This record gives sequence, C-alpha cells and structure tokens, in this order.
Amino acid sequence: MIDPVIISGGGIIGCYIHLKLRQAGIKSLVIEKNKQLFKPESNIRTISLNQNTISLLSDLGIKINTAPIKKIDVADGEGSGKIEFSYEDTEHEALSNVVMFNDLLIKMQETTQSAINFESEIKSLKIDNNLIKVVLEDNRVLSSSLVIGSDGRNSPIAKLSNFVSRYDDYEQTAYTFLVEEESFKELETAHQIFTNKGIFALMPIQAEENNIFSVVWSVPNKLVKNIPAKDFVKENIGFMENKLNANFNIKSDIVSFPLSSHHLESYTKAGIVVVGDAAHSLHPLAGQGINLGFADAEILCEELISAHQKGYSISSYRVLKKYEMRRKTMNEIMIKAMDGFVSLFGSSNLYLRLLRNFGLNLFNKSTFIKVFFIKHASGNHKL
Repeated sequence: MIDPVIISGGGIIGCYIHLKLRQAGIKSLVIEKNKQLFKPESNIRTISLNQNTISLLSDLGIKINTAPIKKIDVADGEGSGKIEFSYEDTEHEALSNVVMFNDLLIKMQETTQSAINFESEIKSLKIDNNLIKVVLEDNRVLSSSLVIGSDGRNSPIAKLSNFVSRYDDYEQTAYTFLVEEESFKELETAHQIFTNKGIFALMPIQAEENNIFSVVWSVPNKLVKNIPAKDFVKENIGFMENKLNANFNIKSDIVSFPLSSHHLESYTKAGIVVVGDAAHSLHPLAGQGINLGFADAEILCEELISAHQKGYSISSYRVLKKYEMRRKTMNEIMIKAMDGFVSLFGSSNLYLRLLRNFGLNLFNKSTFIKVFFIKHASGNHKL
C-alpha cells in the first residue's frame, strides 16, 4: 500500500501545504520532529504577513489576531535619507500584518493535527521502483511517490537528497525582543533605521497591553564580539531611543541568532521537492522570509492540484520542475535585493553614505516606484 504524499516539517508552511492539498482531495502525511506546541512559555518572535499570505490563510478559514501596519518609515540614521510607505498608495487596508509566530503555528497545527506525526523525524530515504522509501527514527518505513521538504533551513530532506546550496554569512547577529513605548501615538506605524550600530526595526503587535512593539535588531558581529545579548541591548538601546525620540521599556527576554542566507541550486529531484526555508533564506530586514515560503507553497500546491485534476502524476518531473521555474527566479531576485540593501547600508564609506541618502530621498519622491515596490512585497507579482 502506498502512503499519501509525505511532508517533512509540521511548521506553518508544512501545515498549509497539507490543508491546501486536503482541500483538493489529495491525501498527505506530515512528519514533525518537535512536540506539538499548545501554549508557548515565551511568545517573542513575530512575523509580518503580506496581503497575499493573508488571503491564502483566509481561503483555508484560518483566522488570527494581527496588528496592521498602515505606514512604514525607513530612515538612514547616519544621514537625512528617508522613505515613507503608506497603505493609501495601495488598494489594501494595510501594508502588512504582524502576528506572533507561535500563535499562528499553534493555529495551523491545531487545524492539521490529525495528519501530523509529532516527535518523529526522517532519518533516511531512497528511490525504489519510482517510489520514495522513507525510514523514520523509530524504524517505521513509509512509501510515497512524492516527498515534500518543508523542514527549515537545515532541512533533513535537502541534506539526505544531496541538494547543493549556496551560502552567505552576513556576519551579523539578530536580537529580537518586545518593548513598551507609552508616548507613541501612531500605533499602526513600523520604523526601520539603518545606523552604524545595526539595522533597527520596530513593529506594533497585538497585545493585551497597549503600546507594545516587536524589535528586530541586526547588529554587525564586530560590535558584538563576546558581549551577552542582554548587555549589548542595555548598553546601546539609548542610541536607538534618541534616533526615534522614544523611551523603551523592555518587556521580554532577548533572543539572539546569527544571520546568513542560502539558496539551493535546484528545488527538486526525482519525487522530491523543497519549499520555503528548506530551499532559501534571506536577511530579515524586509520581513519577507515567511511570505516567500507561503508563495512557494501556493505555487507548488497549484501545480500539484492542476496535475491531479488532469489525471497526471503529481510527482512527475514536469510538474515539479514547473514549480521550480515559477519560484526560483522570484526568490533569487528578493535574496539579491536584500543582500544589496545589507551591503549598501552596512558600509561606512562616505561616498556610499552620500549616495544612499540621495537615493532614499529620490525614491521617496516617486510614488510610482514606491507603489511598484509595495506591490512586489505584497506578493502580487508572481509567474
């Protein structure tokens, strides 16, 4: 007996793929190494969902509390350059929506629960007579014509299948935590400041208390060295307060992680396909990682469902390669754009600083360019 499609990774994207395929009558089984998350001990990490992602969740009946961002202020903290984005330049009610990562994960896992094998992991796989034989850690053996890797940037599926990856170390560390700022009146505005102490992003969140914001602070490693996260933030938060005319009260633990990017040279092999962070990762400065993952999942499901409805094999090379062709270039463009921003704003070169200030102000004066950028970030541009 052939098992359903096997999805490695019961995170947000893996659950979405299962639910979307189930909606079309395609059975799938989800393998997740972690325990089911019911109520997190700490809820610090946030993600920003663009309008396309919100629509995809809505189509599946997934509803979750969000904090809408109607305005984004981007500034060069070492100069006068700035860009202001507003929802009024779009046809949407918000530029993006901030949600707590764990809240969305719990919602997705609850909806997918009957199909997820928690505390289970794939330890090997091989192709046998056009089937993928998967061996789990408890030595159970599953067979399927299609295995989907949605298991994060250190994807076991990508490693077991010998996918080749291009890797780039940003030589930065990200600090994320929650703060309270009682004086802010514009509670639907996000801020992003590029300074010689790193990239500081401030976003509103939905919380029981008012004026709670999420911080993602990307700091060059040369400034951090062996300084504990708590000490670095305590010593430098005043610098950012001055830039924003704010007074921050830290309301959570401070979580830190190294920043790097990677991109697989191919997204598919015989009967195996990868999506989201398993295929690519990028700098968090634009908050597009989760949205690229949803865009991958949307297009993959679209191709699989189309093939299924036409009576074709959903694991055929043509079907999987079409997904790769539709997504790989778009992801490459976003990764290169983010890498360009990091290089430009991380430079202390006087001439580059003058150039970026001039460029930001010129960009800010062009409604057409800003609208184009917003539409691309909202997920409206796809092949």
